[in-house]
Amino acid sequence: MITKETRRRYRLHYNLRRKGNVVFAKSRMVFRRATVLPDVETEWVQELLGLGYWVMDWLFGPEHY
Repeated sequence: MITKETRRRYRLHYNLRRKGNVVFAKSRMVFRRATVLPDVETEWVQELLGLGYWVMDWLFGPEHY
C-alpha cells in the first residue's frame, strides 16, 4: 500500500531529477548537481536526509553546464 509519506518521497525524487540531480532510490543516494543548490532544492534534500538518504556531490561525474 502506498502511503502519503511514500508518495511524498517519490515526488521529491521526481523534482530533484527534473532539476538535474541524480537519485538512486534503491540505495537511497542523492548526487547533487552543484555544491550549492537553490533554496527549494536544499529543502528537498534536507527532507530526504531526514528519511535516511545519503547526499553527495557529483565530483567525478560529467559536467552538466
